[in-house]
Amino acid sequence: MAGYEFYLNRATTQGDQPDFHAGASGYFSAPQSGLDPHIFDGDHIKADVRDHILGVFYAFLDARYRGRTRWLGVWLAGSGISYQWAGDRGNGDLDVLFGVDYPAFCESNPVFQGMPEDEFADLLNTDLKKTLWPRTATTNFHGQTYEVTYYLNPGTTRDSIQGIHPYAAYNLTTDRWDIRPPALPSNPRDLYPAEWWKHIDNERETAHMLVDRYNTLRTQAAGAHPNSPAFKNAMASQKVVVEQAKTLFDDIHLGRRAAFGPQGAGYGDYANFRWQAHKESGTVQALSTLATADVEARKAQETATYGAPLDDAATALAKAALWNTPYRRS
Repeated sequence: MAGYEFYLNRATTQGDQPDFHAGASGYFSAPQSGLDPHIFDGDHIKADVRDHILGVFYAFLDARYRGRTRWLGVWLAGSGISYQWAGDRGNGDLDVLFGVDYPAFCESNPVFQGMPEDEFADLLNTDLKKTLWPRTATTNFHGQTYEVTYYLNPGTTRDSIQGIHPYAAYNLTTDRWDIRPPALPSNPRDLYPAEWWKHIDNERETAHMLVDRYNTLRTQAAGAHPNSPAFKNAMASQKVVVEQAKTLFDDIHLGRRAAFGPQGAGYGDYANFRWQAHKESGTVQALSTLATADVEARKAQETATYGAPLDDAATALAKAALWNTPYRRS
């Protein structure tokens, strides 16, 4: 049975190679004088935009759950509805966050009684990412393409989004601003202390060292005879480098959640600043490529061993719960 190194070699040979190309992020961009005119009339959301965002989402929920009007609140949030909407963000992103009154939800959907709320959030977000996000990744509003994503944060309730400290929040349920976007200086980079930038520089240097080491080892492996000591040594060292890169990527990526948790400071929190700075510089893109190679290698090894990749905890929960819901599809 082939080991992890075999599948890692295949993934790193056939897959994308790490590249520090600059990413799209409006986090540090100069603010505009008004809001995105494709989405807003002045400071009020266009009726057809609101109707479309809610309509797509309601259809998704109503096919799975009962009693939506009793337990759901929906908001637009993030830089897409701020004065930084014109920054380089690739296809404009629109973050749709929603909150659930979980006791009321369980009353309407008793099959979920006893499931912890955070596990339900993982279940629903997994379903959204696999089922709805692909359909809303290129949504056109008045000539502009947007990547519309829907996400449940356990810190959000049906009636309030304050618990996750959003940068801006437009309540789609009530059609009004709950948190208006702040006024910013012409150069938002000035908002963040030098110590933060220094830490970003140090992590960027670490990422470059890992990628350089990875490239060297990949060249060594390519020039060695398969199963030779030189090949095996190069692949064993490459495994260590890829795992280190994935650890750093996960720390940057998953650490961002802390910014929007109960103890976080939201959009201006260091954890979010860190993610945005590394995305802008290309560090996220390079590390993500190596992290993806690690994931693909492990899935390939699991498939060879067990016949299919092993489900993560969230996917396993989703399958179990959706199997038992009266709305499951055959």
